[in-house]
Amino acid sequence: MAFALVNPVSALWQRRGLTTLLMPEGYDAFAAPQQEASRAASANAHSQARTGQPARERQPWQQRGQQQGKQQQSPRSASPVASREVPPQRRPHMPAGPDTAHAEAAPAAEPSKAAAWLPLPPHVWPAPWQARLEQTRPGPILWTYWNLGPDLCDPQTPGRLERRQFLQRLLKDLGHPAGTHTFWPSCLPPDPAALPPAVPPMADNGFAANADVFWSGAAQLRARGVVVMGSAAANAVALPGGLRPPQQIRHRGKLVWVLWDVDNLLQFDQRYASMLALLREALRHILR
Repeated sequence: MAFALVNPVSALWQRRGLTTLLMPEGYDAFAAPQQEASRAASANAHSQARTGQPARERQPWQQRGQQQGKQQQSPRSASPVASREVPPQRRPHMPAGPDTAHAEAAPAAEPSKAAAWLPLPPHVWPAPWQARLEQTRPGPILWTYWNLGPDLCDPQTPGRLERRQFLQRLLKDLGHPAGTHTFWPSCLPPDPAALPPAVPPMADNGFAANADVFWSGAAQLRARGVVVMGSAAANAVALPGGLRPPQQIRHRGKLVWVLWDVDNLLQFDQRYASMLALLREALRHILR
C-alpha cells in the first residue's frame, strides 16, 4: 500500500483538505476509469493464476462451500488430523469381537423373580396353632396384638381384663354386625412335641411367633383385612420394617392396618378418637 495523490476530479475533497489516499501499489489516480478497471482485472487474473485459483471472483460463502465439498469428495487431501476417523467406543462390559454387535442388541437378562408366597396347609402347623384354629371363627376383619396369645391361653395374664374391655368398647363403637371381626394370635406357646431344632425363638413370656402360620391362618379364616396393633406384633408377623402407626399397606394378599398397641392406647386415650375415625373409613370400603 502507498499514498496516491487525489484525482483533480475530486476537487470537492481537496477543498476540505484531503490531498492523498492510501491505495494499492501501482494505482494511478490520474488514469481514466476504464484503464484503471482493466489494469485491476489483469492484476487479479495474474495473482489467481499464480495460486492455481480460477480467474473469476467468488463470494466467500461459495469458496467455503466448494472447499467443504472437496474435503468430502477427497478425504486424502484433507489434513491427517481432520480426516482421521475415530473408532466408536465400546462399552466396558461388552467384549470385543465379531459378536459385539449382537451382544449390544440383546437385552440384559432379568433377575429371577422370587417365588410367590403360598399358605401352609393346617396339617403341617405346630399343634398349638392347629388347636387355636379349631377354636377361632372366620371373619373378614382379623385382629392381632402381641399379648393376644397370652390373653387367650392364660386367664391370669396381667392386663388381660383391661385389654378385653378396651376391645369390646372399640368393636361396639365401630357398630359392625356380628361375625365381622375375629381374633388370631401372632404368637403361641411352642409345640412340646417338636424337636429342639424346630422350636422357634421365644420371647420372655415363653411364646413363639410363626409368621408363615399366622398368614396361613388368616387365609383359612377368610380374612380380607388384618389389623396389627403394636410394633411387637408387626415384627412377629414379619411386616416390612419401618412401619409407624397409623399406616396401611398390602401384605401377602391382605390389606393391613398398623395401629398402636392396646396397652399404649390404654395410656393415651387421646389417640382413640382418631383411630376410630380411621377404622370406620377404612373398613367401610372393605365391608361393603
